Amino acid sequence: MSYRRDADVSRPYGKIIRLDKSITRNYSEVFRQKTTFGVWMSSHCPVPSRRKEYIEKLQKYIDIDTFGSCGKKKCGVRNPAMNECLKNFSRDYKFYFSFENNVCRDYSTEKVFNLYEYNLSIIPVEIYGPPQAGEYLPKGTFINALDYTSPETLAKALKEIGSSEKLYTQYLKEKDEYCSLNKHEIFRDSMCSVCKTLVQQEDKKILTKPKVIDMFKTEC
Repeated sequence: MSYRRDADVSRPYGKIIRLDKSITRNYSEVFRQKTTFGVWMSSHCPVPSRRKEYIEKLQKYIDIDTFGSCGKKKCGVRNPAMNECLKNFSRDYKFYFSFENNVCRDYSTEKVFNLYEYNLSIIPVEIYGPPQAGEYLPKGTFINALDYTSPETLAKALKEIGSSEKLYTQYLKEKDEYCSLNKHEIFRDSMCSVCKTLVQQEDKKILTKPKVIDMFKTEC
């Protein structure tokens, strides 16, 4: 069992689904309320992905407020579920930089999935994340830094999107077509998959060779 999609049993940090009925908002009002540009929050540094260095390069071109032990600001006590920090960020900021501490295949954590699960009106920017993110995050709902050649070109694109109500709200409207399952639903589905797989193997008297993934390799 692993967060990776090629595991015998996949247990990701989130799972995006399309809503039966999309969320509706006053998008013009949402855009007007956003008085600040970008935000990054992290409690672990330094990390293998060197995400802080990328942030510092971006800050040469755009304004990014940094929170947590890696940043300069505090926003309250951290907890694993929805919290006031994220609520305030989604109200005030245009972009949330959802950096991962490692660059691994399929490794996207609650940093990005919380923005979908709680229907937050903010655009996630995946920078140090997996190249495969576009395979499980809906197109047009997030911005992938791998599409840009440098921090400068990414910053230029974010400026263009962030300064245009039409372009910015287009991302929000698309994102409001989706949500992410919560961790309890994902755990339930994964455990059901474990049971189903074991029963099938027992019925067929199948003895499968264990799959081993070297977590120290580049793809984790």
